[in-house]
Amino acid sequence: MMKKILLAVGVLVVLVLIGAGSAMGLATHKVNKTYEDVALPNITRDSSPEGIARGEQVFRAVCAECHAGGGNTKPVGVRMHDFPPDLGTFYSANITSDSEKGVGAWSDQEIARMVINSIDRNNKFRPMPPFPNMGDKDLAAVIGFMRSGHPDFAPEKAQPPRSELTPPGRMVFSFAMGINDKSRTAEVPVPAKAADSVEYGRYVSASVYDCVFCHSAGFGSSAEKMKDPATVLGGGFEFDMTPLGGEGKLLSPNISPSETAGIGKWTLDEFILAMKSGVTPDGHLLRAPMPKYRYADDVELTAIYTFIRSMKPVDKVVPPPAGGRPKVDPANSDPEKMFSALGCATCHAPGKAYEAKLQGAKGKPVEEVAKWIRNPEAFKPGTQMPTYATLVDENNALALAKYVLGRTGGTVSEGTNP
Repeated sequence: MMKKILLAVGVLVVLVLIGAGSAMGLATHKVNKTYEDVALPNITRDSSPEGIARGEQVFRAVCAECHAGGGNTKPVGVRMHDFPPDLGTFYSANITSDSEKGVGAWSDQEIARMVINSIDRNNKFRPMPPFPNMGDKDLAAVIGFMRSGHPDFAPEKAQPPRSELTPPGRMVFSFAMGINDKSRTAEVPVPAKAADSVEYGRYVSASVYDCVFCHSAGFGSSAEKMKDPATVLGGGFEFDMTPLGGEGKLLSPNISPSETAGIGKWTLDEFILAMKSGVTPDGHLLRAPMPKYRYADDVELTAIYTFIRSMKPVDKVVPPPAGGRPKVDPANSDPEKMFSALGCATCHAPGKAYEAKLQGAKGKPVEEVAKWIRNPEAFKPGTQMPTYATLVDENNALALAKYVLGRTGGTVSEGTNP
């Protein structure tokens, strides 16, 4: 009897190994094959003023964070941290207008297919989350902005390394996320824009911005995640912040309408302020990789809020990151403590990803640095630095500016402790 059991177990193990080997072989084939059968979509840039404005709105909120990285606006490609390192090493591409290193030689249709299918002009798959349901008009607008002559897209010769997938990464992109090898043969319309439209809010949240994908656990597409009301918007997607100088793994928060675990108690005004400024109603800072939706208008953000409120509450609490969440104390006027409480240390402390960016303040008047701290987007449109105007008054901003200048070796007022 024991021999029969051992024989059965042995056969099962062999079958599992054969199955795993076959699945890995298929995944490798899907990742490496040439997709010349995926037709180019019939999408041409929208160069109208309205189209370019809409394109910038979408690009700043969706594309810039991946292709430019936090604190930058030129999309020259950067190291990506949106997926666990077990899946591979990921780099976004240079998408400036450089004809050799960027996408200057790509046609509008090739750019559109890359966004829809993650298939480049050489008909090869690239490990970028696709946007298969983004409407034709929004795609045309994004391409219009990229081809508008904006200085951010001026040719750059930087060329990041190619992304490298591990065996688990190949499995995830091939099966869990799936490679979109379906040609777009019919126009995908954009729903009518309206603040009270759940349909438009769903479209923006699931097909344009990454709300559904990033704030729902697992590696399935936004469309797949939308099928599970028990988990959608419940948070739990894993980011690894260690390469950025962070404190290890970060789970996306629950943004379902749950009043105990999500954002069900947020008012519309609080939601819009958080999306634009990066500060929650209770004073917490929204950390990278969460973008700031400064270019989104109130109608669009209200539609997202309307969609979220229409969804099923998910009452599962997502644990906070190991290093805690930066929280502002408006009554605190000690600049060193403000530097930590405002989340500045998360990005600019020694060893952190953007430590060197403090040097940009060196030699500047303390008043100018203070204004930058309160409203960074006024100096650098598209920056992902939070807006502190509602949290830091002018006097505290001046104190913090002196502290920052002290860390750069700049000239500061007597008595400042850098």
